[in-house]
Amino acid sequence: MGASGRITLLIHEWVTGGGLANRELPASLAREGAAMRRALCREFAAADDSVRVVVTLDERLRDDPGPWITSRTRGSAPDAWLALAREADYTLAIAPETGGVLASLARALEAEGIRSLGCSSGGIELAGDKARMAHWLEERGFASPASEVVMPAGGLPREARFPAVLKPLDGAGSLDTYRLEGPDDLPPGARSMPLALLQDYHPGVPMSATFLVGGGRAELVATGLQDVVVDRGRLVYRGGSVPVPAPAAAPSLRRLVETVPGLRGLVGVDFLLEAGRKEAVIVELNPRPTTSIVGLCRLLPPGRLARAWLAACGVPGFEPMPAGTLAAALPGGIRADFDGSGRVDLVEVPGSVEHG
Repeated sequence: MGASGRITLLIHEWVTGGGLANRELPASLAREGAAMRRALCREFAAADDSVRVVVTLDERLRDDPGPWITSRTRGSAPDAWLALAREADYTLAIAPETGGVLASLARALEAEGIRSLGCSSGGIELAGDKARMAHWLEERGFASPASEVVMPAGGLPREARFPAVLKPLDGAGSLDTYRLEGPDDLPPGARSMPLALLQDYHPGVPMSATFLVGGGRAELVATGLQDVVVDRGRLVYRGGSVPVPAPAAAPSLRRLVETVPGLRGLVGVDFLLEAGRKEAVIVELNPRPTTSIVGLCRLLPPGRLARAWLAACGVPGFEPMPAGTLAAALPGGIRADFDGSGRVDLVEVPGSVEHG
C-alpha cells in the first residue's frame, strides 16, 4: 500500500491491453476482453476511495475514459504491463488460457513477488489443460463428458460415440470448438489442429457458475444460462443470462471449486443440466473472470463485488462479507441478458426459473 494509504490496482486484460500489440486482434476475443476490462475497471473504481485503478490499453484501440488511469502499451514494449505491476500494490491479469498465456502471466507475477488478485499459475495450468482437467474430474468422481486426446489430421477413432464435441487442449470460450456428427465430419479448421480433445456430446442446458474464492472458501455468486448455438458445425458462444438459479447443481460445483488447488478471486465453471440428473455435468473450469461479469456488475450495487474480491484476497482494509452476501445483493425479479460485446439488457422476470 502506498504511503498515502491508497491502494494502486493494475488491471491488465491481455488481449486489449497490449498482449497482441505486434499481432492482429482476433475480433471475438477483443470484444469479450474489452467488455470484461470496462466492467472490472468500473467495478474496482467504485469499490472505495482508497482504490486507484490503472489499466493497460493497446495503442491501436480507442480511448476508454473513466475514473481510472489508462496506460497505453506499444508494440515495442510488450512487457510494459509488468513494469506497471511492479509499481502497483495488486495486479489483476486476465487472458485466455490458449497457448498458456494466462499461466505465463501468473508465473511472471509470482517470479517478481507481485501480489495477484487472480489464480496461481499451478491452478491455471491444471484448469487450462482440458485433457488433464478431464482426467482430474474423472478421478474424483465428478460428472463430466468422457474424453480422449486425438490427432484430427490422422482421422477420428471409428469406435468413438457420436455426436461428439472436438475442442483444443487449451483455449477460451468456444473458440475452435466443433460438434461432429460422425468420424468423417471434420471441417478444415478442426482437421488442422495437431492435437485435440474429443468428448461425448451431452444434450443438457448449457450454463455457467461464478464463484468468488479466497480464504479457503468458495462463494457462489450466481449461475446463469449460456447462449450457445451450432453454426456450420462450430459451437458459437453469443452471451448469456444471469442469474438463472440451478440449486441442484450448486453442491457439486462448490465442491469442485474448493477442491482445485490454487484458485483465487473470481472464477467460472461451465456446466450442463440434463433432465433427470441431479448433479451438474462439468464441462470446463475457467480460472479467471468470464464474460458473465458484465451482467453481474450491472446487477450488483457498484463496488460490492470488488470489495468482496479484495477482502477474499486478504487486502488490508477490506473485511470478508458473510457467506451469501453477494447472491443476496442481486435484485429479485431482474435478469441481465448480455452478449459477447458487453451489451447488457436488464429484463424483468415475473417468477424464478429453476432447473434440476
